[in-house]
Amino acid sequence: MPKIFEEALSKRELFTKSLFTRPESLSKLMPYDGFIKEENVFQLKDGSLGAVFKVELLEHEAMTEEQILRAVSSTKNWFSLPENCVLQIQYEQSNYSYFDKRLKSLENSYEKAHPVSKILFSEKIKKLKESCQTVQESSPLKRQTLLSVRYFPESKSTIKVSDYYQRGEGLIHREMRNFIFDLQAFKHLLKNIESNSELKLAPLTDSDLLDYLRKFFNPKTYYKREFAPSNKSRSLSDQFLFNSPRLDYSTIEREGVKTRTLSLKTSPLYAYDGGMAYFVGLDFPFKLSLNFSFPTKSKVKKFFGIKEFFLENTLSAKGKIQKEEIKEVQDKLARDDRCLHLTFNIIIEGETDDELDERTRKICHVFHNKLECEVIEEDDIGLGLCLNSLPLNYTPDADYSTQRAIRVLRSDAVKFVPIFNSFEGLKRPLSVFLSRENNIIPFSLTENETSNHTCVLADTGSGKSAFVIECIQAAKRMSPEPLVFIIDKKSSYSMLSEYYDGELTIFDRSKEVPFSPFRGIYDEEKIAFLTKLISLSVKLTSPSFEIESEHQTAISKALKLAYLKKCERQGLSYVDGELLKHEASESVELSMEDFIVELGSLVDDGKNRSKEVVEPLISKLRPFYGDGIYSKFFSATQNGESKSNKLFYIYDLDALDGDPVLQTLMTMSVIEEIRRILALPENQGRTGFLVMEEFAMLGRNNPAFRDFAIDFAETMRKRGCWLITLTPRPQNYFDLEVGKAFWGVASNFVFLQMNPDSCDFIAKNSSLLDEANSEIIKSLRTRNGEYADVFYMNKEKTTQGSFRYRQTALDRWMSPTNALDAREAIKALQTHPNKWEALRYLAETYPKGVPSKS
Repeated sequence: MPKIFEEALSKRELFTKSLFTRPESLSKLMPYDGFIKEENVFQLKDGSLGAVFKVELLEHEAMTEEQILRAVSSTKNWFSLPENCVLQIQYEQSNYSYFDKRLKSLENSYEKAHPVSKILFSEKIKKLKESCQTVQESSPLKRQTLLSVRYFPESKSTIKVSDYYQRGEGLIHREMRNFIFDLQAFKHLLKNIESNSELKLAPLTDSDLLDYLRKFFNPKTYYKREFAPSNKSRSLSDQFLFNSPRLDYSTIEREGVKTRTLSLKTSPLYAYDGGMAYFVGLDFPFKLSLNFSFPTKSKVKKFFGIKEFFLENTLSAKGKIQKEEIKEVQDKLARDDRCLHLTFNIIIEGETDDELDERTRKICHVFHNKLECEVIEEDDIGLGLCLNSLPLNYTPDADYSTQRAIRVLRSDAVKFVPIFNSFEGLKRPLSVFLSRENNIIPFSLTENETSNHTCVLADTGSGKSAFVIECIQAAKRMSPEPLVFIIDKKSSYSMLSEYYDGELTIFDRSKEVPFSPFRGIYDEEKIAFLTKLISLSVKLTSPSFEIESEHQTAISKALKLAYLKKCERQGLSYVDGELLKHEASESVELSMEDFIVELGSLVDDGKNRSKEVVEPLISKLRPFYGDGIYSKFFSATQNGESKSNKLFYIYDLDALDGDPVLQTLMTMSVIEEIRRILALPENQGRTGFLVMEEFAMLGRNNPAFRDFAIDFAETMRKRGCWLITLTPRPQNYFDLEVGKAFWGVASNFVFLQMNPDSCDFIAKNSSLLDEANSEIIKSLRTRNGEYADVFYMNKEKTTQGSFRYRQTALDRWMSPTNALDAREAIKALQTHPNKWEALRYLAETYPKGVPSKS
């Protein structure tokens, strides 16, 4: 026996120390050493090599069955590694930090936002960041999956005694040659995984891995301070422990946060594609760790051969079932399947035993009731299994001591892979929400490159008006500030007009007309609009009268003549008894009387056909001029050309609700007024939004309304302005001609709570909805005073998902959507000279709105 061992064994104190003394630091047990930056490969202390990838997760909600099957099967090549490799898959759901960079980026975006929108958005971010500091229902969560591959070199270094007598350069050359051979072999494996994976894999650097480990070992400090960058001259294991953890057989406690480890005891009875998506619904941080090793074919064959031998002559029913199962497995192995060893652990964290117990129950509920399998709560080896769940910290030797590995086929292993996430939002955000699984959802209605017209579908009382107001407030963060136009029939937008310095135009039959449809610059678009308006006026009051092309030609000709003559008259005046022509200082505005005079003059051309065309027109237009019931709405207004330089306009047509003819024509007039404002020189290059609270105001089943809507939508698109249409009856998008037009031009679709029958109706009449998103839409719920579920999708269905709209108290009072709240808002504005004091008073006194008296 060598002398050194004799001395160690003879000294009991030294012998005891070598057996039971722990290393000075836990970091000495960690495998991490160096990092080869050029190859994105980690060097580990035992000579093995490793790589870690971040997997791009899939938004599971709106995926169809076919998409789920294809996504899950695409991970099959991950399990084709050789026997000298191990594979780890870590799925982590964690809290956001108050100091998270993503929240900070959202908070600092759009620095030139409108002051009101800036205050409202800051309040929203403040509430969101506060929820990061406490565990509550609305605390945001983030999810990631890491794929770790560890490679154990097959070429063992066998150095002979004679080698030590050789020159040092030869020995170094030999070791370097072996290392390069192993590195190239490992790189080849990684390249195969990356190139054959349909899911995007992003390699982690040493800084990324350090960040992950620092978060695990310093669960509180991590969120409160900045850490030093990775030091290339020191081992990675020495750079992530900053506070000494307390170790126990069952747990590791770091900064007061304890872990609890659960292990999968048996394979799920129903292992099916997409089953891991159940874990996305859990509302607390946890980690799934799947450690795979790859036994040789001879070991697998030997194991099943022994099992089959002992079951050959079994008489018990259970034994016969096991025998059939073994034959089934052997058949699959013969068809190019593969047997793997899987250790499946779930690590949860908490500061108290009660918190850990509650989370354990929720985890067990998923396994027992959704996947139908058993789990073990680890009291004796929880610490070791927890540490083995860290990236690149698993070796097959660990399975010999833990005895937690279960045998699974590769075809079943892919079903365990956690590759699903909740909806992650859009890339050009103006606002921020949380998904129903508490993902942070950046959102806006301006995501598409070419068109952003939007249809909003929901039942009455679902919160659609409040949600649209939120989108409008968020849009006002853009620079330059966009124009906003709202055609409304109720009080939802009155507070917005007050705080955004808007212009409120109210149409009332008992009051002076705000403006005439004849106002504006008379270009070809104006003449075309007035021709349509006059034609529709005849059609609405005389449905049986057919408007022919000759009628439209006569209308267009009369309009042009009336304009020319009005221009001539407006440029003439008597000076000292002489009629002189001069430049007019005011723009020309026609009236219906001017038009009728010139229409009548067309009869004097001596053609009988002109008389047949014109006289019936003049007769049918009788309600719109002279003492006709609608004449005041088509006369020249005293206001003339509007000089308003506002950027927010609200048009209230509620008082016209009892007269569908007048409401339709005035709605068209408002749309023309919007086109006029957009065309002003000062508004060139400025985007805009038009919200139509009820597009049925444009009339019902008349193809002319459809054409008018399509033309206007295209005009808006060319100017970079977007329509947002709403209706309390989703069927209107398919039953009404104008609804069909708006549905056809829309690129965004927003759904809130609606009757299941309405959802089925849309699915039947449109290819937009499939089985998956129909079920999601049917599951949307609105809880008054709390939240409204929203589902968004674009026309191509490339982006879709649900989220939860929660109002802050300030948001709620910017959009009072019921009579009680509206009256209280008006009262507060009257009693508080400062409108911000009024808003703060309302938010603090009635944070959830005025309680109804029951």
